[in-house]
Amino acid sequence: MEDTTPQQRKRFRPVLRRGWMMAGTAALTAGILIAPLRNEQTREAAALALADPALSALPVQPVNTRWGFSMDAFHLFEDQLQRGDVLGTVLIEQGVSAEGVQQIVRNTQDVFNVNTMRLGKMLYFLTPMAGETPEFMIYEPSAYEYIRFELNPPYTVQRIQREVQVERVSASGVLETSFWQAMTDNGLNDAIADGLIDVLATQVDFYRQRKGDRFKVVYEKHIAEGKEVGTGRILAAVYEREGEEFYAFYHPGQDSRVDYFDHSGRPARKAFLKAPVKFSRISSRYSHNRLHPVLGYNKAHYGTDYAAPYGTPIMAVADGVVTEAGRKGGNGNYVKIRHDQTYETQYLHMKGFARGVQRGTRVVQGQTIGYVGSTGLATGPHVCFRFWKNGRQVDHLRLNLPNPEPLKDDALTAFESKRDSLLLLLNEVSYRTQEEIYQQNSAEQVKNKVNP
Repeated sequence: MEDTTPQQRKRFRPVLRRGWMMAGTAALTAGILIAPLRNEQTREAAALALADPALSALPVQPVNTRWGFSMDAFHLFEDQLQRGDVLGTVLIEQGVSAEGVQQIVRNTQDVFNVNTMRLGKMLYFLTPMAGETPEFMIYEPSAYEYIRFELNPPYTVQRIQREVQVERVSASGVLETSFWQAMTDNGLNDAIADGLIDVLATQVDFYRQRKGDRFKVVYEKHIAEGKEVGTGRILAAVYEREGEEFYAFYHPGQDSRVDYFDHSGRPARKAFLKAPVKFSRISSRYSHNRLHPVLGYNKAHYGTDYAAPYGTPIMAVADGVVTEAGRKGGNGNYVKIRHDQTYETQYLHMKGFARGVQRGTRVVQGQTIGYVGSTGLATGPHVCFRFWKNGRQVDHLRLNLPNPEPLKDDALTAFESKRDSLLLLLNEVSYRTQEEIYQQNSAEQVKNKVNP
């Protein structure tokens, strides 16, 4: 059996001019697998000829497969894309002719834009024997797909979607120090945390976390080639604080943007988000008399400051139209949005604006309109969020904003049936404290030592 251990190829000095190769770089993708199938078919035919005739009717299932290849028939080595790399040069180094690179470029059109290949990602090369010229190169834009380049005539290139299985899983958490600690303790990733905040943000104030808060979630997990590759949508969630429960259930309807509902059938995403940034903290509240941190004297502060790192996306808290987008005095870079005849919002001290955001732009709730900065009169990165009701600035945290209309009649009946089935799944999940998690992990470690 040949050695299939990944090896790093030696890096060579580029042999072609960068400008020409950039044109070649912009097209490596489209293809049909030919050579490896020939090799595999030959080997499999020989094996079947020597096998028991009674077994010859059974399909051959290579155990060690990757990217559609039987890896026992290939030698694998890999290289990491680094700054200054030109894909055409990389291929020349691997023995592909200049004419071959040009053909690969042509075959890539309308299939894959190689200019999207990112630094740090791996290129995988397959050769029949160690030290020989590779026959194929693989690039994985994501865990869900890969690009397969044939490095011999006809130089075909193919984008292949991995087969993904969707599993339904559940988890829970108890806040003992923070929401993030509870997520980490229970092995939940940032995507789930982001999703929970997204579907519950209009019901739960995540800026006022309390010890003893707890949550449950049922969500989809994506499995490809036996490995977890990502998470899908959240199906159901509940957040409990001081005995009060806040629910969100996935139930897509006619309006594709209204896909989560609370326990009573009202859209879980309310008309306004509670804050324009995620994962931040309130650094200064609305006040009629606050010591200004830059000017050094007391003055009114008709907004709520959310401190967050430079570059954090700032979101429109509701649907609306941009009425102002520019720079002015102490406001720095700012955007103002009219949502309806009653409500307006404004976002100050931005580092910059999101692409396409200008006066007259229509935006939707949750859309990025800019990025956290400290332009204007600001001592550090934050967004000053201001809220108008009937032309007067108000404290949005004290407002009783209007609730959207609930589902009715047949639509409500259909939702309640879906809700009840998801509630059963949530109720099967138990809450676990840090101590319970520690004890369970310790018991599993002991078990693994006894039964390795």
